[in-house]
Amino acid sequence: MHSQTDVDSLPRKTSEKPYLVDFKSFNMEVKRRGFYQRDIKQVYLELIAHILITVIGIVLFVAFENIFSRILSSLIMTSGLLGIGTHTHNSSHNASTESKTMDIFLTYLGYSVILGFSSLFWKYKHCIVHHTNPNIIGVDEDIDLMPFFAVTQTDLDSRGTIGNFYHRKIQPILFPFMISLTAFNIQRQAWLFLIRALLDNRRRKMDHWIDLACNGLHIAIWLIIPMVFFSPIDVIAFYFLRNILVGYALFFMLGSSHLPNEAACSAEDQQHQDFALKQVAATINIRTNRYGRFIMSGLDYQIEHHLLRGVSYTQLLELSKLVKEYCEYHNYPHQTLGFFEASCKTIAVFYKPKPVQTDLQKLVTTNN
Repeated sequence: MHSQTDVDSLPRKTSEKPYLVDFKSFNMEVKRRGFYQRDIKQVYLELIAHILITVIGIVLFVAFENIFSRILSSLIMTSGLLGIGTHTHNSSHNASTESKTMDIFLTYLGYSVILGFSSLFWKYKHCIVHHTNPNIIGVDEDIDLMPFFAVTQTDLDSRGTIGNFYHRKIQPILFPFMISLTAFNIQRQAWLFLIRALLDNRRRKMDHWIDLACNGLHIAIWLIIPMVFFSPIDVIAFYFLRNILVGYALFFMLGSSHLPNEAACSAEDQQHQDFALKQVAATINIRTNRYGRFIMSGLDYQIEHHLLRGVSYTQLLELSKLVKEYCEYHNYPHQTLGFFEASCKTIAVFYKPKPVQTDLQKLVTTNN
């Protein structure tokens, strides 16, 4: 195990590939090789496919009332909605098309209109806060699940006797049921974010009004218009079912790359560490099959996405070879887990919270 002095005194590597020396040079090499180019045709076709899958699932749910058909159609609809969500995630980073305006439109369509999540809230919480400092305690809100769930040792240490009893004894029982509220909680946070912005003269912009209109359209499409054709109770029940299924799907799709022990959680002062180190230490890739890659729209290559979020998901598979080379040069981790293994390890942190790292550089040096 190296002391901090040992880490600082490690010899610097020389390389016949100068683009590996620092991240700025590496990013320039990524641009030079054309990874920032977008396959717009594939992007549009896959978005249309996700929407069609969603519609097919809904139609089958309405058309057939037996339990087997309802289960199957619900799964089809959920996979379509999840695909829309992951595809829109790409657009929220302005990485889907060559037009920023079109990416903004696709983000409003996917998040605000279809999922009801508020695109502006997502961009703030995910694109700005999370991506800048992933898994940094006190900074990244995605890893802060308190007071309901403790996922790090720091969470437990901050609680008293009663709090510790809850998180160690009650949390494991409630957890499987509580994550069904994931989509509802995102919507709750999104509406609070949007309302506060609209009530604040200093923050309020036209974008907030557009987002509000899109979220209103979401309510009309999923609740008001269907009530013309079906009973209000049935419509509301279907919407609750939709959100519960999407909640479970989103939890495992998004959490599997940052919650397992392999994805380090770090103390607040680690936000000043090297940008690339922060990203790769807190993130893992997911190994899945072809349909899984289609649904995940690049979220199976989270390391590459975190390092170079302007690169379209259609390029991440090929880009991963270059990123592995960069990580190997700097002795940074580049970890991949199968989806099932990652999901199991995601669940495990709710039963045994993981430690918080106080020195990322020392951590990766020791592990390597």
